[in-house]
Amino acid sequence: MAIYAIFVRERGVRFSPLSGLKYLLPASIYKTPSVRIDLMMVPISWVLNFVLFAGLAVGSGVVQVWLAGHYGHSPLHVPAGWMAVSLQIAFTLLGTDIARFAWHYQGHKVAFFWEFHKGHHSAEALHPVFIRTHPVDMFVRLLYMNMGGGLVGGGLMYLCGVDASTTAAGLLVVIGTVFHFMQQFEHSHVKFSFGKTLDKVFYPPHFHQIHHSALLEHRDKNLGLTGGLCLWDKLAGTLYIPKANERIIYGASLEELGSNNPHRTLWGFLSGPFVEAARTLRPRTPVDSGLVRTAETAGPR
Repeated sequence: MAIYAIFVRERGVRFSPLSGLKYLLPASIYKTPSVRIDLMMVPISWVLNFVLFAGLAVGSGVVQVWLAGHYGHSPLHVPAGWMAVSLQIAFTLLGTDIARFAWHYQGHKVAFFWEFHKGHHSAEALHPVFIRTHPVDMFVRLLYMNMGGGLVGGGLMYLCGVDASTTAAGLLVVIGTVFHFMQQFEHSHVKFSFGKTLDKVFYPPHFHQIHHSALLEHRDKNLGLTGGLCLWDKLAGTLYIPKANERIIYGASLEELGSNNPHRTLWGFLSGPFVEAARTLRPRTPVDSGLVRTAETAGPR
């Protein structure tokens, strides 16, 4: 059960396109200050997502070509065809998934990076159109995912003797677009599951709703990416299986909701993280050190 500052009408039992649309895009949510900031960030997000898709498509191929040019081809060789294309896609997605998890883990565990990521969690209403991301946080994410997809994916391609192909690059753009569509449901009140069996292997969108909860038991859980492997959360001890009708309060913390939310305005969302991140870099005094250690034990939040 998600708790909003406004009422969200549940979908009806009988089929109705209009009622379904109202449930998917409830007008009450889009009138909130939280969502207005999300929508203001849409143009910036479009630009950064284009860079992400471009890097995802060509990164691994560029690395494979560079390695082959400098060190010669691997003793192994996969002939051009569907197998080579499939391996290029699989290696790229694997590298991207690992790198994205590493970025997300860093964003929650390192105080400096948390201040830029925190604005993403300060949203008090989730919806499937768009959710805010600070440009600095998004830029770091792009570096991780594009470089991860490139270095890990391209490195595996080189070792296995897979030559880069434009066919795989084109398919990666399509796959990335599909994943991006599914990820929109990560940040919404709509439950989107792959089914009980697949949810144990591939990270489903509804797991991420828990990730945006301000409740202590949900903090820093489910750091994965929709369509990616749940394995990384399991290894890191951050996997949390949502319970039926589980109570959720969206926000960065219970202490920073409503009028206490430091990101209630676009200026606060964009400028505030620079100030707070700079504070994490200040030298610590002996008096502060005990408090700092206590804070670090509890994580950036």
